Amino acid sequence: MTAQRLAMRLLAGYRPLAVQRRTLAPQYRGLATSQTTANSGDLYDVVIIGGGPAGCALAAALGSLDALSRMRVALVDPGKLGEMRQWTPPADAYLPRTLQITSSNKRYLDKLGLWQWCFEDRVQAYNRAVVTDALGGGAVDLATVPLPGRNDTAFMVETKNLVSGLLKALDHSSSCDVIERARVTEIEAAPSMWPAVTLSNSRRLQARLIVGADGASSRVRKYAGIGTYGTEYAQYGLVATLCLDQLNSTAFQRFLPSGPVALLPFPGGFANLVWSLDSELVQLLKTAPEGIFADLINAAFRLTPAEMEYIYSLLRSGVDPDTIGAEIAWRLDVFARNNPDTNIKLPPRVAALSPRSRTSFPLRMRMVDTLVANRVALIGDAGHVMHPLAGQGLNMGLADVQCLAQVLEQAAAAGEDLGSAAVLDRYNSQRYVRNLAMQGIVDKVWHVFGAHSGTVATLRSLAMNGLDRLPAIKSRMIHAFMQ
Repeated sequence: MTAQRLAMRLLAGYRPLAVQRRTLAPQYRGLATSQTTANSGDLYDVVIIGGGPAGCALAAALGSLDALSRMRVALVDPGKLGEMRQWTPPADAYLPRTLQITSSNKRYLDKLGLWQWCFEDRVQAYNRAVVTDALGGGAVDLATVPLPGRNDTAFMVETKNLVSGLLKALDHSSSCDVIERARVTEIEAAPSMWPAVTLSNSRRLQARLIVGADGASSRVRKYAGIGTYGTEYAQYGLVATLCLDQLNSTAFQRFLPSGPVALLPFPGGFANLVWSLDSELVQLLKTAPEGIFADLINAAFRLTPAEMEYIYSLLRSGVDPDTIGAEIAWRLDVFARNNPDTNIKLPPRVAALSPRSRTSFPLRMRMVDTLVANRVALIGDAGHVMHPLAGQGLNMGLADVQCLAQVLEQAAAAGEDLGSAAVLDRYNSQRYVRNLAMQGIVDKVWHVFGAHSGTVATLRSLAMNGLDRLPAIKSRMIHAFMQ
């Protein structure tokens, strides 16, 4: 290598910064709070903004790869990540904010030694999902058969459980500083050509690469000038924790004219509810008595759309809860007598609702013009937002993490500048189109099942019933979603 080329590489900054260590109590290893003494111009190889699942996963992944072990990484979040890391799960309940993880993403976390830090007894594996259409009567049973060298099992995990485990894994990474309780107040292009991040605790971090993992309203994305486009679904996702009348390891989803309702399994007879509804119905159901709400979930998986609309009208009219409960019970009894052989396609009955577990969030689809800009990369919801009906949001984020970590590992091994356009373009070329494709598929499914036309309902149910009789195609479809 000539002296000129060597000088150019040094100016490009391809070598990792020396890891700067400081002594902290064991329980706060790698944790810097707003009380930490401010340092002007802290230099990092990678600064990750956002301590959610995607951001924590990337930080932990970078710390687990030998080629990146000398890189200096910072994870910044305004939340109390120290408390999150020390999270102790409740003994008799599950949290309503949950995630579905595909088998391939679970294998990745396992391979890096990250999954072991979660409370695995609170994770539910499942390999069967039953999907039905309330209008057309179609049904498809998506059960997988284990094959040699292939596992299409999915896993349900609480968001806090996963993030807490990833933060624990970071305790064993000397190259990552976790900076909690610190908001990003400004991001600017510094004279050095490295962007500078100013935090609310007065620290100023400069980085070869800033990774935006800060959610749908990403400040990093706005700084980079990356445009977004998409659609508002005019619906909210209503989530809650349910107690079932029996153990269950199957996921159930029913498409209603008002939106899909899903019941996702957890250990010990618990389940997670995700119900898509318009704003008026969400408020109606969030404020309904807990007993009536449990009855409504049982009804949503069994009664006709017309019957559900009638029950909603009783709620709107302020009818006495006992009267509504009796009406639902009578209709469910009639359903059971008229459909004695359909239990295999139905979820267990909801016996109760975990107190104060109902919460909601708006549903939307957001795409970006690109996942990268000058020394900036986006992962997770900062780069794509989609409807939760297929449970692919976090899985796309973890796929981003896998790809970006691999690209950075290869760049470090080759002595490249981690934040260079050439490196980031490799990440963008591998993930951008795939993310768009998955968003497009989920959006089309939502629109197809949101159509109320009798003809459309008949056609989609014929397609579902036909697919149910083609196990080979079902298996390929499941495998595609699990990868």
